[in-house]
Amino acid sequence: MRPTLFIKKILISILVLGCWNLYLAQEKALIKLLNRELKKEVKNQLKSPNFNGDTISIVQEFNIDNKNNLTFQIKKTSPYFKGYQIIKQEVPLAKIRNISKDIQIILEAEPNTVITTTVDQTQKQQIITGSLFFLYLSNEKENEDLGHTLQKTFEKAGYIIGKEYWYD
Repeated sequence: MRPTLFIKKILISILVLGCWNLYLAQEKALIKLLNRELKKEVKNQLKSPNFNGDTISIVQEFNIDNKNNLTFQIKKTSPYFKGYQIIKQEVPLAKIRNISKDIQIILEAEPNTVITTTVDQTQKQQIITGSLFFLYLSNEKENEDLGHTLQKTFEKAGYIIGKEYWYD
């Protein structure tokens, strides 16, 4: 093999690996941002003037699995049902189309790509597919800047999403 061809192949390999590492780093930045906001939500939920009795705790932090699905799991209690619910949501990152807020922040995905699995204290399980991935971030008001930050972080990770309505 000619030395210049060999050097070109090595440079291309380094460039490809560098781009791949950049995307992985940006996905980690996205997960870090989502987890920071979820922890802040859990910490401040009882202090909110809009507290309605629902509480959440983190079972599994936001994560990107080996199939490139965004996932997380919470435990929810509410005065509107007995006991608790374990709620797991997952959505392929490539299927997310928009971010918006209507009381809480929502990722809007293509139809039937969000899987929500709910298990209650009796181990009764319900699986629903839809298009809304709830982030369970609702206490902080007038936070449209968070929507812009999330949108930009998705973009840096290689996922272009729109930002729709933003209502508190």
